[in-house]
Amino acid sequence: MEKQLSLFELSEENIQYPNKSVYLHIRKELRENEVKLLESAELLNLCPIEAWTAVGTNKDLSYLTHGAFRYFGKFPPPIASYLIQEYTLKDDLVWDLMCGSGTTGVEAILLNRFCNLNDVNPLSRLISRVKTRYIDKEVLENAMQRIINNYKPLTKEQYWVETLENINYEHWFLPETINSLLGIKYLIDQEENENVKEFLLLVLASTVRRVSKATTQQGRLFLDIKTACEDAVPIFIKKGKNIIGGISSLPKDSNDRVNVFGFNLKNDLPTEFYGSTKLVILHPPYFNSYKYSSINSLEMSWLGYNHAEIRKEEVREFFKVGKAEKVQFYVEDMITVIRNASKLLKKNGILALMIGDTVIKREHIKVTQQIIDRLKHDSDNILSLEKIALRVPKYTEASWVASQRRKSNDIGINLYDYVILFRRK
Repeated sequence: MEKQLSLFELSEENIQYPNKSVYLHIRKELRENEVKLLESAELLNLCPIEAWTAVGTNKDLSYLTHGAFRYFGKFPPPIASYLIQEYTLKDDLVWDLMCGSGTTGVEAILLNRFCNLNDVNPLSRLISRVKTRYIDKEVLENAMQRIINNYKPLTKEQYWVETLENINYEHWFLPETINSLLGIKYLIDQEENENVKEFLLLVLASTVRRVSKATTQQGRLFLDIKTACEDAVPIFIKKGKNIIGGISSLPKDSNDRVNVFGFNLKNDLPTEFYGSTKLVILHPPYFNSYKYSSINSLEMSWLGYNHAEIRKEEVREFFKVGKAEKVQFYVEDMITVIRNASKLLKKNGILALMIGDTVIKREHIKVTQQIIDRLKHDSDNILSLEKIALRVPKYTEASWVASQRRKSNDIGINLYDYVILFRRK
């Protein structure tokens, strides 16, 4: 007997807004262990230093559309909100040049700013567009219901997504899961409204990892076949319900406040944008940490993106390589990125760079210090070092990170990260 699936009515409980339990805690006085860390990183005494902690449970921090997609290494909303409020005014323009999952765009909307988001990764651009675009709840519910009413699993012979050939799809998905996802993807491709179609693609993207054989607990892809689901539809429905609540609760003028671009920051940006903003945010992948074209390769392949081609556009971060000497290439790319990004700033504008060091085979790789030092001696540099904020993880986050470290070789361990504030001269 066939199951009749329907989309349940949304309630206000599906929508969580920021409250007093979500905020950025700032300390002017550093603790002894923090001083030692900064000494090891060779960052002490360069400029004023603070300690920042984004406070709030994962559920609290997933308000509005922030929880629409499980994005590893996401830019913390309280930090985005603080930077926007501290360095811009109402209706000012903010740039986030490596926008990831669009955190800055959501916060800019809530704070009545305009925002230009940018990322070389098309999945990031899709997530960012959907998370910052208001669409009426009834329109989204009807689109989901059409998928549910017309769904049937499809075989590879009936319909196929060519980019799945770029991953070992039979390794990562059960045969039944593949057929189920194909049935959903086929119906999404029939959607005529482009905004609604992108919403449905985001729902699909947020479903893929959950129903695959890959673990959902960390960015890197490891097999965890116990979590695989043969039928993707119930997860698709659940994800859709969760995302609809946030999108339909965005301010209705959000569509006019955010633009999303796909510039490669290793190339010059269009001169028309020079001197356009008081605030540029940069949150790049960290050296030897995440390669986003790799950790999101399953989602990207199902959406029709070639992750191997996109990898060529990314900053060279040498994910999983574990060779300290490769840091010079990462620093070189980041200097180019920062140099290009700084041109967008108005005089006295702020560039906020969130970045982290790493440990490889027990050696502390001073990535941040190398970037600051290179900028200091760069003849084309137009930035001065304003402040360093040591981002201290809340205890749950810190303990989870510690549990993921590979003790044997200490390859790619991340330390506390930093928000480096530069001011345009």
